Amino acid sequence: MTNPDSTTQDLKLKTQNPSQGNLLGLLTFAFYILFTLLPDSNSAMVQWPWVLFWQVGLLCPMLWLLGLLWQQRLMWLGNKLDWMVGLLVVSLLISTTFAQFPNQARWYSWAAFGFLAALYTLNTWLSTPQRRFWLLTAQGYLSLALIVVSLVLWSSQVLVPELAQLQGFQQLGIRLPFDFSNIALRNGFPIGHQNYVAGYLILTLPLLLGLGILQIGWQRWVWWLGVGLGLIVLYTTSSRGGWLGVFLLGLMGVAVLLWRSPLPRRWVGTIGITAAVLLVLMALANNRLRSLLLGVTTGQIGGELAYRLITMTTGWGMGLSHLFSGVGPGGVLPLFQQYRPAWAGREAELHYQLHSTPAQVWAELGLWSVAIGAGTIALLLSLTIRWLRSPHTDAPTPPVLIGCLLAALLAYGVFSLTDYQLDNFCISGTIVIYLAVLAVEFRGQGIGQEAEGRGQRAEGGGDREGRGDEGENPLPTPHSPLPTPHSPLPTSKFLIPHPFPSLIGFGILLAVAIWLVPIHRAWLSSSQGFAALSRNDFTTFIQRLRQSYDLVPWEPYYPYQLGWNAGNLSLQMTDPKQRQTLVQGGIQWLQRGIQASPQQEFGHSNLAWLLVNRDPGAASQSFARSVQLVPAKRGVFYGLGLSLLAQKQTDLAVAAMTLEVLRDPLFITSPVWQLPDLQPLYEPVTRQVEARYTALLEKAQNAGPLSDQLHQSRGGIRWWLGNLPAARADFDRQGTSVSRLVLDLAEGKAVQAQVEQMTASIATLQATTGAPLAIAAWLDPARRQNWLQQAWIVANHSVPAPETLQQLMETMARSTTFDQWLKQNAPSSKTRRERLGFGVLNRHTDGPAPVDFLTTIDNVPMTTWFANQLLPSFLYAPELDQVLQTDRDVLLQKVLDFSSQRDSSRKPLGGSLP
Repeated sequence: MTNPDSTTQDLKLKTQNPSQGNLLGLLTFAFYILFTLLPDSNSAMVQWPWVLFWQVGLLCPMLWLLGLLWQQRLMWLGNKLDWMVGLLVVSLLISTTFAQFPNQARWYSWAAFGFLAALYTLNTWLSTPQRRFWLLTAQGYLSLALIVVSLVLWSSQVLVPELAQLQGFQQLGIRLPFDFSNIALRNGFPIGHQNYVAGYLILTLPLLLGLGILQIGWQRWVWWLGVGLGLIVLYTTSSRGGWLGVFLLGLMGVAVLLWRSPLPRRWVGTIGITAAVLLVLMALANNRLRSLLLGVTTGQIGGELAYRLITMTTGWGMGLSHLFSGVGPGGVLPLFQQYRPAWAGREAELHYQLHSTPAQVWAELGLWSVAIGAGTIALLLSLTIRWLRSPHTDAPTPPVLIGCLLAALLAYGVFSLTDYQLDNFCISGTIVIYLAVLAVEFRGQGIGQEAEGRGQRAEGGGDREGRGDEGENPLPTPHSPLPTPHSPLPTSKFLIPHPFPSLIGFGILLAVAIWLVPIHRAWLSSSQGFAALSRNDFTTFIQRLRQSYDLVPWEPYYPYQLGWNAGNLSLQMTDPKQRQTLVQGGIQWLQRGIQASPQQEFGHSNLAWLLVNRDPGAASQSFARSVQLVPAKRGVFYGLGLSLLAQKQTDLAVAAMTLEVLRDPLFITSPVWQLPDLQPLYEPVTRQVEARYTALLEKAQNAGPLSDQLHQSRGGIRWWLGNLPAARADFDRQGTSVSRLVLDLAEGKAVQAQVEQMTASIATLQATTGAPLAIAAWLDPARRQNWLQQAWIVANHSVPAPETLQQLMETMARSTTFDQWLKQNAPSSKTRRERLGFGVLNRHTDGPAPVDFLTTIDNVPMTTWFANQLLPSFLYAPELDQVLQTDRDVLLQKVLDFSSQRDSSRKPLGGSLP
């Protein structure tokens, strides 16, 4: 007989530390904590050495799983959930097998298998209510830590510096609001993006609320304080999807109160209305959320949905073209631009994920995603209904917590329609924890489970080392009003009672580890190379990245960085021989990058710019491929025109540059047209641009976005060319107050009263353009410096450099008319457009962000203040891009026909990097 007192004492010791006795489990949770709280973890995960850390973190649950298999103690999820997991595994294997980029598919599938291993190991380990409650409590404290870290980092690195800068602007006479429409001001700490933080909060706020309901004393106030701080963090993220999730959680909370709460319905209604009013007031206090609400009420939300419409359309095309297997895990990045619609304009030019979980899994897995998604949702819904109908008087885990987990998953499921976040360690880890707890709870609803559990305990009760605290009914944890739960669930035997499954698993794990070794060696070598590059040690950089390429030739990031850095360095060389060698090496490396990833515009465009002076015919072909991938990319049609001009194809060059100006009218104001080679093209290009706008207007409807855009653009072109009466006809039809004001100035009309009114509106935060302030600087020479400074602050959110301000004042002083200043005397600036987010989008953040080889020469006043007012370059104009696509296709066909007539037996470019 067992001594009851000793058994009780032993149980108390065990329940004090439910994590005891599992080193791999502790390591898994440690890595999970690390990548939850690590600043900018989403970017750090694709940077050395953090990429190795999360790989080891995923290896831990796999080893844990194999250990359970070896001991024949692995527990099934039950309730047919294992069939869904099996279907997912099969789909990943099939998609990886048929993927166009199989190595990327293996990399992402490996990560997915790691999370599946964590699901099964947790499902086995969470065999007692103490462990489940301990894990959920630990998850709650981790969520509290993230909320505190998020607030501290955002306040110190964003809020305080921005408020100080705004205070400085106010001393210069400009009052600007804290603007959440600026993505840099939104709270993405510590994960790295505001939507990721919002998604995490949608998952964890219900848990904090549930723990606050269950706990008593100071602990309850800690959890509820966490809920309040979490809502503040959610506000600072300015995430529209996040607030949608909170609204759904509120609706579910009111529904539960109406269903189960003993409170009078009047009180419940009052609580619901109060909560809704508070949420709406918080949303209205945020200018980004306020604009969304106003857009919904007015029906003008097209621009807000454009980004995700493009990505979902792209994903739909991917899955539709590979119905059986999808493009494979990780295939979205290298194939995105191939399936991106031509009407997308300059929006969403490149992405590694589709900002919608259904779109992402459809693109990667094809029809398998439909079966898995629909089956899992139906199964979980059925199990939830069964759980709601079952009595919970002696439930193993408090029903409040289970209800909170279900509500969190439901709200996050709706939120996931607008974003894809499963590549974040902390979010996927939270979902795995919730699913593991729910699997155990749902499995405990079966009739006869308790008796079966007692029988199996009697059969195997002596296995204390393997099963820990599975032998007795546990006592309630201290300071917790938990009821005495059921006995622990039985541990089922594995189907094949011999070591072969675990041995096969170890063999597969070893094979994968061998495959991963060169990938991590390449990552380490490239990190050393980029460190050398930062020290201007270009020779070491070449050696290290060449080694990375040799180890992983299927990864385009390394040859792209080699090619771009060689070409970039060549621009700084004065020695023709050194410059020639670098250009040759850059061309070779970019060609290798294109071989590894042929559907990315970056490689084709940069290769074309390196070829344009060496081999214009080859440059034309590369520019043509860039146009096919991203038709509205600024500068590509211009580059195509230069390459055709070098081949004496003047008519084709004019057609190419006409398409550049039609999509980017502001380009016509660039001083680049004053260069000797381009001066002869200026008149035919402007003539064709105006004629094409007129022809398109004849076909367009009299009213609508396309007609408005065409009138505004044609009016700007006519004004720039000096045809003021024709410009007036367009601007009266569709113009801005600023465009009509500039036209009045050109016609010699008095505009002082209008300018004063518009500058007053800026002072009261009713306008956001600095153009009226620039006009005021022209009209008021005595205060010109102050007006120009304020205009620059409004436009750029920064104080102008002294030399820039001096140039603006000097050029304005020597101009006799405002038109003359804008068109003839305006200062210019040379810039090269940066590839923002290049590292994050390519899932490597060790190296520098490239800038285009094209040096743009901009008219400073036009690009700073009058671009959107007079000659708008639309980020997203689907109707315009659709009508221009016909012109693009015709031109590209002519270019390809011309190229095919040339001698195709060109020798490959020789040379190599030094």
